[in-house]
Amino acid sequence: MMNLNEKLGDIKGIPLYHKTDSYRGLDIMKDDALYGFEPSQYYDIDKKLASTKTKSAISLTRDKDFYSDWIGFGLGDSKVMDLDMTFVLDRAKLQTKYEVEPFNYFGSNAHEWQRKTKGGEFEERVLTNEISPLHKYLIDVIYTGDDPEIQQEVDDYKNMYLNN
Repeated sequence: MMNLNEKLGDIKGIPLYHKTDSYRGLDIMKDDALYGFEPSQYYDIDKKLASTKTKSAISLTRDKDFYSDWIGFGLGDSKVMDLDMTFVLDRAKLQTKYEVEPFNYFGSNAHEWQRKTKGGEFEERVLTNEISPLHKYLIDVIYTGDDPEIQQEVDDYKNMYLNN
């Protein structure tokens, strides 16, 4: 099995990554869409987001090795437990339809100690409630788990949309 870093090393351009677990990844592929979240608790601090039409954002990262214990919080359910699926998006293509901007969630938070951590942030956000059809903006979908049925679903999705 090829590891994630070997596959990610082959990606050209300015990729953005959306990491999730395989079960959410399967839903993303089924819907052919990424959905935003509405962080209403930040509207008083984040005036830009509060003033957008959808008041929603989709979080992505520029860091191919990104890992966080916080992924999934704010989705209204439990956090993501295993980041075994990575959606690789083309930033330039996204920008043809959506507003994409570097963003530091700690920088918008009211806590002073978090605002001072801006230097290490590799996050981007897309100011929308939905990226659809997702395949138009995808470079790759990478599954690093060991379930052959999930791998087959990923392969089928890629063959349908990405390998043409």
